[in-house]
Amino acid sequence: MGKLSAYPVRIAPPNPFVMRLVSAALLLLYASGALLLWMGLSESASYLNPKLQAKLLLVGLLSANALVLHWVSFPRLVRRGRRLTPLNLHDACGVAAPVALSNCLWMYCAFLGIARPWNQGVTMSEVLLVGALLFALSFASVLVVLTLASRARPRGKPDWVDSLKGRLGALGAALGT
Repeated sequence: MGKLSAYPVRIAPPNPFVMRLVSAALLLLYASGALLLWMGLSESASYLNPKLQAKLLLVGLLSANALVLHWVSFPRLVRRGRRLTPLNLHDACGVAAPVALSNCLWMYCAFLGIARPWNQGVTMSEVLLVGALLFALSFASVLVVLTLASRARPRGKPDWVDSLKGRLGALGAALGT
């Protein structure tokens, strides 16, 4: 929070260690998911319920999105001489959409893994609709963060961005961040 209060903010892409960590987590997700799927299907064909089908689809989307993040979005963050601003909608959405999708899908897929009451109680479209709503909320949140981060200096007459940056700075100082 304290970092977002600074003028300007640099949003750095993940370093190689973090990229290896995320890759390992994704491989672990595949391996454990395949094992659980194999064990469940060996017990009953009904194991592949609509919630699980939706989760498999979302994990595939998460995997494809990881490629977009690393090949498209992160390079946009490190380009020299180009600021990421809300006025440049192409750049803002090119970063915000995959970042938001990654953040919400990691958490939502983890939730789906423990949401036992949903196994027979929801349709695939309901699971995907909740995922779409979470993505919309995440996308809006990431756009706000990018808006805060893109402000190079305070405006002469403070607006909502400057006000929110000030509040975040005060909160960050109080929390020691």
